[in-house]
Amino acid sequence: MEIVATSSPATRSIGELCVSGDWAWAHGDLLAMRDIAQQLAIRFGEPIHCDLIKLMELCVDQPAAAAALWARLKEQLYPSSPPPSADGVP
Repeated sequence: MEIVATSSPATRSIGELCVSGDWAWAHGDLLAMRDIAQQLAIRFGEPIHCDLIKLMELCVDQPAAAAALWARLKEQLYPSSPPPSADGVP
């Protein structure tokens, strides 16, 4: 099954994707989480890329394992996001 992103990965920062991932988990939206993981996987090399692909797979039928993996991954992903500028302009 091919997963198609619903928004352009270039339009959302890594930080925004991480916040969106947390929102998806809080609302039990595993399809959104798969989309977010796909968008993040496009941006990262190994070993995080493979972990994000694994997250996409776990979202299908192992939500508890997927949640645990997301908790670990977001700690690695979010620090790579540039801090917001003082004036709010990226």
